[in-house]
Amino acid sequence: MNRFFFFALYISIITFVGCRTPSPLNLGNRSISYSEVQEVTRKHHTYIHSMSGEGRISIETPEIAQSGSFILTLQKPDSILINLQGPFGIKVGSALVTRTEFFFYNSLENKLITGLSSTENLNRILHVQLSFDDLLNLFAGGTFLESDLHAPDETHVENDQFVLVFTSPKTSRRYWIDPTTLYIQKVQILDQSGKLTLEQTFSDFEDVNGFAMPYTIRVIQPKERQRLTFTYSEILVNTEKLHFTFTIPPNAERIHW
Repeated sequence: MNRFFFFALYISIITFVGCRTPSPLNLGNRSISYSEVQEVTRKHHTYIHSMSGEGRISIETPEIAQSGSFILTLQKPDSILINLQGPFGIKVGSALVTRTEFFFYNSLENKLITGLSSTENLNRILHVQLSFDDLLNLFAGGTFLESDLHAPDETHVENDQFVLVFTSPKTSRRYWIDPTTLYIQKVQILDQSGKLTLEQTFSDFEDVNGFAMPYTIRVIQPKERQRLTFTYSEILVNTEKLHFTFTIPPNAERIHW
């Protein structure tokens, strides 16, 4: 009786451990481990310490639907500057975001809004429910959340892409990986009920100094019905001299959040 009990317990433990150990992902002749994917992503983001770019931006919410051009300047680990222009080159505004605070100047209303770089404040300005670090990673091509730098809870192949799934009591995260480059194509965050709360997609990759950079980045928040799209026309990586020019008229109205 005791022998049977311990034998059954042993089999149960082995089975449980086997289920929790992710097997290699296979697609055609391609076979990889989750650690290989995360290592490629880590090297990609370690390599990029600064970047600049320009292109088109579109914002869609229940209240507004606007598009224009943007110029981005990014310096790791703590500075992002975005200049926005509307039709006919009219300056709409500028946003300087650091790890601790932000400055947003609305040119049309001559207002300067300042505050802490909280997720809530960044969402009010840029319409993305992201932290400062998430915003840095978004512009640089997407990466794994810090909490997901470990073995995934599930791996599978879907639509000819590797999918890594991480779960926690309140959310689950899904990463779609291109099997050729091992770069992230899509990130989804779902709530406890399995409803999509945030989606990031990265597409139209082009080579920039030996690294594939996404020229189209999209962030969707279904619940808020918000969609933000950046379409680059030019990207420069690791430029030696970056200029963060942020000027405010002395007569601008100042608001602090």
